[in-house]
Amino acid sequence: MALDVDVEEHLEMSFFKLWTNNNDTLLLCVCYRPQWKGSAPIQFIHANLDSLLLQHSCKHLIIVGDLNQHLVARPFQELLTDYGLTNHATFPTHISGSSLDPVISDLPEEAITCDPLGMVGSSDHSAILTTIRTSVEWDVPSPRTNWLWARGDWDSLIGELDSMEWTLLLHSDVDSQIDVFSNVLLSLQRKYIPSQEYKTKPRDQPWFGFQCQTAADAKSRAWTRYKSHPSQQNKNAHKEACKNMRWVQKQAIKRWREAVKTKLNGWNVSSNEWWSGVQQHQGLVADNTIPPFTRPDGSIATRATDKAQLLAAHFSSKVSVPDPTLPPPKIPPLTTASLENFTITTEEVKKQLLLLDPKKALGPDNISPHVLKRRAAQLASPLTIIFNNCLSSSKWPT
Repeated sequence: MALDVDVEEHLEMSFFKLWTNNNDTLLLCVCYRPQWKGSAPIQFIHANLDSLLLQHSCKHLIIVGDLNQHLVARPFQELLTDYGLTNHATFPTHISGSSLDPVISDLPEEAITCDPLGMVGSSDHSAILTTIRTSVEWDVPSPRTNWLWARGDWDSLIGELDSMEWTLLLHSDVDSQIDVFSNVLLSLQRKYIPSQEYKTKPRDQPWFGFQCQTAADAKSRAWTRYKSHPSQQNKNAHKEACKNMRWVQKQAIKRWREAVKTKLNGWNVSSNEWWSGVQQHQGLVADNTIPPFTRPDGSIATRATDKAQLLAAHFSSKVSVPDPTLPPPKIPPLTTASLENFTITTEEVKKQLLLLDPKKALGPDNISPHVLKRRAAQLASPLTIIFNNCLSSSKWPT
């Protein structure tokens, strides 16, 4: 990320903030000091380095560029000494055999390596490849469940639901009713609907689902067998697995594109959703659209879970009540009318269940809208009991 640093006009330098995969932050200074400019660039860095590191919450420092440091050896050495810096470019970087392009950093010597790449074009300076070794910290794969609805034993599931004595099971407070209903429904779903477990990686493409993962795993197993026993049969099996994986992925991409097209053609799609869908379809959306966050202690959060926790803490602080024991403020009534004997009927609940979109994702309770809609006739009754209890007790489930 480019930093807005107030640099004197005659100084040729730029500052950037970098993040490594292990959440470290680096202040990168790119500087050009012509031979006739004197020690002003070095002195500017020396005088402002502490404030720049503190202001931008940077843990480490790297300075690169054509500094011609042999002409300003004393201020250059003072900079290295005062900040504990090391020049990692210890080889000639100029056609004359001099080292004029340092790579200065406070990183440990074992963490940074510099290698000359030779002259580029008509330049008389050698390009330098600088490698910083960090421990990679990826988002962990997320477990997913693929429910095979078409192979479910729906008749047996209906039979068990019909035999449920919901009035006896749902006799306590709202939270207990929710727990009982959820546990019963989830246990029946696991009992009668076959499923397959797999993991999605953070960098998977949006079209890469369960079928693609299965085909990729089959290809990997076929390759392992072929490497262990390089027979013609295993070679052909691996070839077929590769062919099948390409076909599965091609079909998945086709279905995903059709889904995006259908969504963009919808009458209720917002402008943000429309442009986001177009950019995603064109491959213009970055892997991670949320930039790294700075924690209160100055460290950087790069993983999705860490960012989510910071956002949750931030928004929770905005809606917290300083003293929850205080009574709520008195709001003057705007009407004398009131609703009495308000009751939700089973038919109303069934009607709403039938309007559910079965393709929607599971909620926090892991109950699928597919089951709620398909078994609306059996599930409307227990849900009606719960909803009416919410109204009579004036309590929303935890």
